Amino acid sequence: MLITEPHALREKDACTYLGLGRTKFREMVAAGQLPKPHRVGGCRLWLVTELKYGFNATIGAANDNAPLSEENSWDDVLNNDQPE
Repeated sequence: MLITEPHALREKDACTYLGLGRTKFREMVAAGQLPKPHRVGGCRLWLVTELKYGFNATIGAANDNAPLSEENSWDDVLNNDQPE
């Protein structure tokens, strides 16, 4: 069986797809961080490709502004069992 990704999603499914609550999703759309929907008949649909691009751009911008740390907590966990 071939499983394919949908081309467009309704709001509820777009929220689930991105792992966002409806309120946060709407805030991000209003702020221009995520695309506005396309009207198809009476439906508002978000293109999956646009959602991916907008979400990745938003996350990338947020990470670009985050301070870099030399320490990595995973290093502490992984090196815990090794003798010093």
